[in-house]
Amino acid sequence: MEISEYTAALQKLRTKLRSFDANKADCDYKELEKMFDAVHESGVLKIARLPKQHQDERKLELFTMLTSVSGTLAFLVIQILAAHNIMLKNSFAKSKAYIAKRCGIAINHLRLPHTAVSAERVEGGYKLTGTLRWASGYRIFDTLLIGFHCEGQEMEAVAPFASGEGFAVGAADATFVGYGLYTVDIELGNFFVPGQNVVSANPVGNYTKKKSASKTVHFCLYGLGEAALGYVQDAEFAGAAKQKLAAIRKRFMASSDIEELDLLRVELFALSQQIVTTAMTLKGGASVLASDALQRLYRELIMFNANGLNPTLKELFKQRFIGEDNTASS
Repeated sequence: MEISEYTAALQKLRTKLRSFDANKADCDYKELEKMFDAVHESGVLKIARLPKQHQDERKLELFTMLTSVSGTLAFLVIQILAAHNIMLKNSFAKSKAYIAKRCGIAINHLRLPHTAVSAERVEGGYKLTGTLRWASGYRIFDTLLIGFHCEGQEMEAVAPFASGEGFAVGAADATFVGYGLYTVDIELGNFFVPGQNVVSANPVGNYTKKKSASKTVHFCLYGLGEAALGYVQDAEFAGAAKQKLAAIRKRFMASSDIEELDLLRVELFALSQQIVTTAMTLKGGASVLASDALQRLYRELIMFNANGLNPTLKELFKQRFIGEDNTASS
């Protein structure tokens, strides 16, 4: 796919998505599914086929656009692009067929210090037992990439994302944002996965050890800060906010260092939070109306930042607060 072709598809999608109700999509999976279908059919998910050196810029454009429309939708797109990347990176034999599907992920538990899902090798495949927490996109995704441990290996495999034998889907968790994601827990009880559906197999601990310098959350936090400016009437505030966003964008786009990107994520969240809350203050009481976009942007900001927080990031947030507290009291 050419860059010009991708940009045209993105612009066309932006126009189409504006016809949906983002506030409704935040709490109603059926509305979110319609929006996701528009994304899935648009061609913008072919971003992995663009030249590697252009992907970050295009992803920034994609997630800035998506978060301006619906952060909940952007969250789903993060999931499916992660699944696509894992399939392509591992040269999964059935990747073409599964990339054409709507695939979510349930692999973050592989970072835990214990085994959440174990498997027994059986004839023709594996039987999985354990609990999958926080699987988003139920009733929207038709397929799920599942992580599990088996005989000292850390594995990933694709399976149908639907209730069935050995695959018990719980009720959606009640959340203050992103309820439309229909996030569920799944109890696996000797759930059979064919060997041909295994995407990867590595020594246990590989998922944590091979953590990449991902900027996806940075893109979304940045996009939410920028989206808030679309609801600001104060030119002085908007100008200052744009300058600060442009400066931090330049820094995270230029970086490939994991430690630096963690620091920038903390700084970026604080900046976007300040922009959104200041925009709400300037707008006044109307900003808390359920129909107002700013209150949704604030909730989505928390949603993105609360996900994927490893101990290092949590400590960085704590130390930032303690440092500011000491400065304020001195």
